[in-house]
Amino acid sequence: MASCRIVNVLYAAVPSRLFRDFLIRTHMDGCERCQARLVSLSEAEALFVKPEDLGAAGDLWWKIESRTREELAGPQKKPSRLGWEWAAGAAVVLFIAAASLWLLSGIQKETVRVDYARPADRFEINYINVGGVPAQAYIYRPKGSDMIIVWAEKTP
Repeated sequence: MASCRIVNVLYAAVPSRLFRDFLIRTHMDGCERCQARLVSLSEAEALFVKPEDLGAAGDLWWKIESRTREELAGPQKKPSRLGWEWAAGAAVVLFIAAASLWLLSGIQKETVRVDYARPADRFEINYINVGGVPAQAYIYRPKGSDMIIVWAEKTP
């Protein structure tokens, strides 16, 4: 049942005739629920018009001939909505890209000045108290860095 819903959503979302044909054929081959809802052969035959049901078919040939002449005269172009859909989609994508660039241009980049944080020529700790009690101090300086980390904790 979930696959039927997915097929319906994909059918509505993708307007390609080839994709829709493929989608319906593959789904109908594997979905027993949808196969059970198909019309039986006897029900389908009842929908067809039989020659004896036509009665007098005097003007039938003239209708067929006029329609054939219209089709041979040239196909009539129907206005295509696909071009407008692509144009609308491209406009939405361009709008989103422009809005993103506009929002990102407002972000200021911070620059670090070299002379702003000069390392001290000499680092010295004379005495450390934590809570009024002498403490142990650990000093760490990563390689290749001017940063010094001082860790202090109470003496046990």
